[in-house]
Amino acid sequence: MQSSRLAFAAVLVLFMLVGATLPSFATDHPATSGTVSAEKEGADSALTDRVETLLRSDIGLVGSLLRVQLRDGVVAVRGKVPDESAMRRALDLASSSRGVREVRNGLEIGFQN
Repeated sequence: MQSSRLAFAAVLVLFMLVGATLPSFATDHPATSGTVSAEKEGADSALTDRVETLLRSDIGLVGSLLRVQLRDGVVAVRGKVPDESAMRRALDLASSSRGVREVRNGLEIGFQN
């Protein structure tokens, strides 16, 4: 009788230990990972809008044909600008936005007629 109680207690403790460690093996919970990625996409979208607004409203970039892509705080600015001064201005404006970690230059100088 004593040994069966001891065996039962040992099995119970074993199950409790195994059950307590299972959550540490879990990866991403589908409900929370979707929320995080939706929040990231929303933040990227808002930051893209801010950068595009800065570039489109700057008097030094009038006539430039610019496209902005952003992912995880990395901004890629592409398109055509009239001169090197406009290119530097566009890159400076893009990097000045809070939340931008890096700016990648995909700009070309000069316009094709």
